[in-house]
Amino acid sequence: MQPAVQLKAMKETSLKKWVIGLTVTAVGLLVLSGYLFLAKGWLTIRVAWAEEQTALFQKMLDTALPGDAHIAAECLGYVEGYYPSGSKQVTGSRLDRIVERERTRVSRRIIDHLRSQTGQDLGANPNAWIEKYGTR
Repeated sequence: MQPAVQLKAMKETSLKKWVIGLTVTAVGLLVLSGYLFLAKGWLTIRVAWAEEQTALFQKMLDTALPGDAHIAAECLGYVEGYYPSGSKQVTGSRLDRIVERERTRVSRRIIDHLRSQTGQDLGANPNAWIEKYGTR
């Protein structure tokens, strides 16, 4: 084989390798961008759910505090039963921990309100308060 033909064959082989390498890289980047797009979309949805959940807890607290024991117990029941951990958020995730921390904070505030309003202490378990003062 003559040197010119060898050089041309090497250039074609190198060019094919470059085209294959660039194609694989482009496909990889396309797959990665699709994954990131979907991941960001789900994160946006989960953040919106967390905001909605914590806002609802605050609304229940705002409703419970001026109300009587029956209303407060109903609000407490709603807070405790509203999309428990693992239903809207991934169990143990950062957003789940934020939501559950807010649920606990609001439940404690409502229980404190029930204690002061009724003069009784049924403990920290929300179910005891819900059973005694909630809808029968």
